[in-house]
Amino acid sequence: MATQALEDALNIIELLKEKYSMGVSDISKTLKMNKNKVFRIIATLELKGVIELDPDTGKYRLGMNLIKLEHSYIKSLHFLEQAKPLIRNLRQEVEETVYLAILHKKDVIYIYEEQSRKPVMINSRLAKRFKADKTPAGRVLKRAVKEIGFITDYMIDTDNETSEVATIIRDEFYYPIASLSIVAPVFRMDEEKIEKEIKDKLVSTAEEITELLAPAFSLD
Repeated sequence: MATQALEDALNIIELLKEKYSMGVSDISKTLKMNKNKVFRIIATLELKGVIELDPDTGKYRLGMNLIKLEHSYIKSLHFLEQAKPLIRNLRQEVEETVYLAILHKKDVIYIYEEQSRKPVMINSRLAKRFKADKTPAGRVLKRAVKEIGFITDYMIDTDNETSEVATIIRDEFYYPIASLSIVAPVFRMDEEKIEKEIKDKLVSTAEEITELLAPAFSLD
């Protein structure tokens, strides 16, 4: 029962991340949850500062305490600070959006983003959760547990007009700790460009980051 309540609360938080603000009725309809149940969960989350009521709209949005928690979590990922300069360099080199993502159970979560400066961009994936099997970033993380090397995977999503190519970042024990991926509109990153240009640059950056991380994951 407690597990279900926690899952319901997390679903509400994820929904508000996506929609920014919603009323109780809309949350209830979207998640197909009883309205009274939604209200009780929101009341608890509001008490903890995770969700807050916007007095101007009368709708609920994420609260400051959740933002603080997420910021603390990102800061706890020590490898991220070391990886950032190289991720920025990759973004400048390919001129497309670069992401760092991690696995959480059956999902992949994009935890860091260096956005493209080009005028046509895709929707940000930052702090969003996707089924790991449905994205290259998730698939390489699952494969890398059993496969060696800096494996790559890519997907051309013609329905959403989006391309993604991903590879692995490993620690000094060769364990995959994150994926590094590039996401761009299909018209700027098709299969030919991925194979001839993007993959080599992506893997080269992942190798550089992995080399930097070894001291951070020492047993000393």
